[in-house]
Amino acid sequence: MKKQFKSLLFIFLFMAFLSGSISCGFSESTTFETGKIFLTAENRTKIEAIVDKYMAKTKSPAALLGVWTPDGEMTIVKGKSDLKTGTDAKATDRFRIASVTKTFTATLLLMLVDRKSLSLDDKLSKFYPGFKNADKISIRQLLNHTSGIPSYTAMNEFDKYVKPEPLKKWTNDELYKMVENATPDFEPGAGFKYSNSNYLLAGLIIEKVSGNSYSDELKMKICAPLGLKDTYYAVTPEIEGPHFHGYEDSVDVSLFDPSGPGFAGAIVSTLADLKIWSEAFGEGRLISKQLREESAKFIVEDGYPQTGYGLGMMAWGSFHGHSGMIKGGCVVMFRDPDARITIICMYPMTADYLKLATEYTFNETADLLIPGSYMKSVKAYSVIKK
Repeated sequence: MKKQFKSLLFIFLFMAFLSGSISCGFSESTTFETGKIFLTAENRTKIEAIVDKYMAKTKSPAALLGVWTPDGEMTIVKGKSDLKTGTDAKATDRFRIASVTKTFTATLLLMLVDRKSLSLDDKLSKFYPGFKNADKISIRQLLNHTSGIPSYTAMNEFDKYVKPEPLKKWTNDELYKMVENATPDFEPGAGFKYSNSNYLLAGLIIEKVSGNSYSDELKMKICAPLGLKDTYYAVTPEIEGPHFHGYEDSVDVSLFDPSGPGFAGAIVSTLADLKIWSEAFGEGRLISKQLREESAKFIVEDGYPQTGYGLGMMAWGSFHGHSGMIKGGCVVMFRDPDARITIICMYPMTADYLKLATEYTFNETADLLIPGSYMKSVKAYSVIKK
């Protein structure tokens, strides 16, 4: 699990030098703004070939890809959602979205900021005064991973239970205590390091300030307003309804308790719901214009200008969104706000077995539609030296 939940920084590093049965629904009308047709017949064939290539390379049991452009859409679903039963994968099947959960967590916290229930400049000490460096760590630093708090999912105290006891139920208090007095990776604001602990704390603050459970806040504040009918915060090992099983080689590793990833990675969704969410998140529909601008103040590491991290928002070139890795699945969800192109991809295999296939699929698809887009330099709010 250390490998599944560890820092996504290595993806950032790879992004710096990467070049890069089926159901389809589409129309090929010319876009009004540019007159360009993105999803030409040739591009559709090439996109399908990209998915075929990485399924073959990784032996993934299934693949799911959705592409939405101003001139049409394309959905590719291949393989089996359950190898044991031989069930064909469907575009409507649910799957764990892993760290894409962070986009929801960040939005819920920003909605509380909009309601003046807290501020991005509030210190962690306002909510958890006993936490190490609490008087120096701001809410903003939790959301953009500059707090210096080490990730609990990278600690042996967590990792040692993952394989032998996948159904172990963690309490938030147990996870909190792992990092409460942990030695910081750096002083708050002095560096960048992706840490699930930041979003554990963000989720705890959401519950403390709102007075509601995270699950209820998600339902009331995001899912209901946007009509996300198949999205929920998982609290039991079983995924509700038809879903993709997750694999390591041909071994089904789907059944594990989601209390480990928790507020950083426990949400379950579908392709259709993520398409709606990608647009709403990217456009900041549920938060004020000011906070949408704050969300896109990207922290960029020196030497890697093509990637950045804002407030729960990753930037890969001109695309904004998030990626995620979890036991039995990898997901990317990105949207180019100017071109109005959304790309969502999921392979139901653990990251070690996929070897960045999800990222490569995104890169090659994005580059096909908008050449050079994923390698475009990100506008940096702050550049952090490694």
